[in-house]
Amino acid sequence: MATFEEFVNHLQEALTHLYDPTFQPHEIIRAAVGYRPGQEGRTLTAIIHQAIEELQPDPETPVTARSHRIYEVLACRYIQGLTQVETAYRLGISPRHLRREQRQAVEVLARKLSATSQPAPKPGQPQPKGLRGQTPSRSWQSQVRQDLASLHQHAPGVLSNVGETVVGMLPVGRTLATRHNVLLEAAPIPPDLKTTIHPTALRQILLTAVEKLVQHMSSGQITLNAEKRGQAIALKVAGQPLATDITLSSDFIQETLALEGGKLEIIATADRLTFAMSLPRADKIKVLVIDDNTDLVHFYRRYVAKTRFEIIHIADGRHLFETIETLPPDVIVLDVMLPDIDGWELLTHLHEHPATRSIPVIVCSVVRREELALALGAAYYIAKPVRRMQFIQALEQVLGAGQPG
Repeated sequence: MATFEEFVNHLQEALTHLYDPTFQPHEIIRAAVGYRPGQEGRTLTAIIHQAIEELQPDPETPVTARSHRIYEVLACRYIQGLTQVETAYRLGISPRHLRREQRQAVEVLARKLSATSQPAPKPGQPQPKGLRGQTPSRSWQSQVRQDLASLHQHAPGVLSNVGETVVGMLPVGRTLATRHNVLLEAAPIPPDLKTTIHPTALRQILLTAVEKLVQHMSSGQITLNAEKRGQAIALKVAGQPLATDITLSSDFIQETLALEGGKLEIIATADRLTFAMSLPRADKIKVLVIDDNTDLVHFYRRYVAKTRFEIIHIADGRHLFETIETLPPDVIVLDVMLPDIDGWELLTHLHEHPATRSIPVIVCSVVRREELALALGAAYYIAKPVRRMQFIQALEQVLGAGQPG
């Protein structure tokens, strides 16, 4: 049976040639999607399009949920047929970031296809199993997505400090480990490691890994450690000794990480087994606020505390482009009631200037002209006064959706 990594690679090849009528996908892909060359009405393109559309989140799912970005990447690249550069522009991210997002989106699509590729069992037969040997359950996966969306909706923008989350998990984890005569320890973790995975989700991931390991240990030690690795955080939960013939997996960890932009690899060496996880790093997002109300900007800074957002403030529009040149922002929050320039004129300049047209602008003002703001190129409009959740959700939405048009 093919490994999941092999399945993903063959699927990526098929997606790359999705509109090539002469391309024949690998037999692994043909079997997974039920494709036979020449089959009337069941082209590979149509099958893939249907699978992608089935990943579209429900209308009630918050736009900040990871599932929205997964669907947007797949739809732009393989339904609309946009290039990577066009897709990156549409989503308001860099091409390099888009390549990472695309790989993760393809892995989510691969899990969906592999889980639905088995024929329905006859009465009395056991349920079919997917590539990881686990019984697929779309309703269970849907519940995971809903729970994660709820976490992010109630605490938008909250980050996990990996070291603090690990330390906070240890007392509960040790209670479980002690029952199996297992020592649970954590190596020193750099204090600046932060991930966009919600703290509650990360804690449950860690506890699940610990529980999976101790259930197959009668003594020994489990060690947790984390470090920076490129644009990600490498988090490992390793147990030793375990029987060499033990095969462990976790649908919960794999599904949760995939939805949050991470990865799971399970590594077995001799009598040691490791849950090796790649977590998305929470890089700082620079938010340039153009507003002469310094008291309000003080509230904005309080709003984004403990999130990945960092406020840069200027009180007028005169020095806007100088500031952007020295400190390029990821998002601009613009008040149109400025002391030195008409905010609508400034918004037009931002939308038309080559250096700033790709930066999403949120118009935040007491002037309630949402239609005008969007017509002049704003990505979003919110009316003052602004609540914390409303402010964070607006930032997350424009980063996830990119500029209109």
